[in-house]
Amino acid sequence: MKALISVTNDIIRETFFTKENIELAESLGEICWCKGKDETSSEELKKLISDCDVYITCWESPKLTEDILNHAPKLKLLTHLGSTVAPVASKEVWERGVRVISAFDYFSESTAEGAVAYILAAQRNIPFYTNRLKKGRVWYEDGDSTDGLITKTVGIISYGGVGRHVVKKLQPFNVKLKVYDIVDISEEEKKKYNMEQCSLEEIFSTCDIVSLHSPYNDSTYHMIDDRLLSMMKKDSLFVNTARGPIVDQKALTEHLKKGDFRAALDVYEQEPIDMNDPLLDLDNVLMLPHQGGVTTNLRQVLTRDLLTESKDFVDYGKPLKNEVAQSYAVSMSKF
Repeated sequence: MKALISVTNDIIRETFFTKENIELAESLGEICWCKGKDETSSEELKKLISDCDVYITCWESPKLTEDILNHAPKLKLLTHLGSTVAPVASKEVWERGVRVISAFDYFSESTAEGAVAYILAAQRNIPFYTNRLKKGRVWYEDGDSTDGLITKTVGIISYGGVGRHVVKKLQPFNVKLKVYDIVDISEEEKKKYNMEQCSLEEIFSTCDIVSLHSPYNDSTYHMIDDRLLSMMKKDSLFVNTARGPIVDQKALTEHLKKGDFRAALDVYEQEPIDMNDPLLDLDNVLMLPHQGGVTTNLRQVLTRDLLTESKDFVDYGKPLKNEVAQSYAVSMSKF
């Protein structure tokens, strides 16, 4: 196997390509590293990829366009260490017969873990009580209360990679699950996880917790609008670990200002968020700076696994475990 690894951002490279993973990569075949942005220009990339079997990418890597593919006659596999392949794979990749794998499932499960963590933190008001105890030295005040997850009605918006993992992780909490998806979910699947498929309107009007997991594309821009947000129950919780532009953030902010419900947000329409954004001043919003994706420790694991999978496919013809079909790729988030 000869592979071109196009990961030039130092911080990204260090978390995915630890010392152990660098040694692993070098042991698997002939490895060419793009060491700086100069080597990711279109003309330079054409030279580097010309006799490679595998093109390995991550965030910020150059897209594998038709022009670059014309200079990569031996290319068999695009290995993406991120989740969505939209930023790195053009439609010509599949048309040329190049196979594609990504860390989509690793990201999905890790994001699901984050979503459940945010739900629990928001329900029990963990940030508030932690800050009050440490900074205010207050142990208890009359009226203190917490909420939980057990026995709640939870709405899952989109039953894709992340949504499926969230449903699985919520099983021990004895919740009532309502799921929205544009594709019909099988009766077997619904019975297995004790969930019902319903409309967005039913989810927003009946659920105690609404968790968003839709991909972001042209059809989902502002899918969650004022109309739906107006249906939420008083003191219910809205969670977004998907993408900011799926939600009309202006409408969301107005509802939160009025105290209509609570929110746990990991993503925003503008990132980084404007430090004068009114959301930052609201006590009923748990906010994180887009930390809900794959955890740092898992980056080393997925890199090791995808490097080995690439080697096994190219040199030994073994089946791919993390393949992304073009039919699925078109529904992935655009970033």
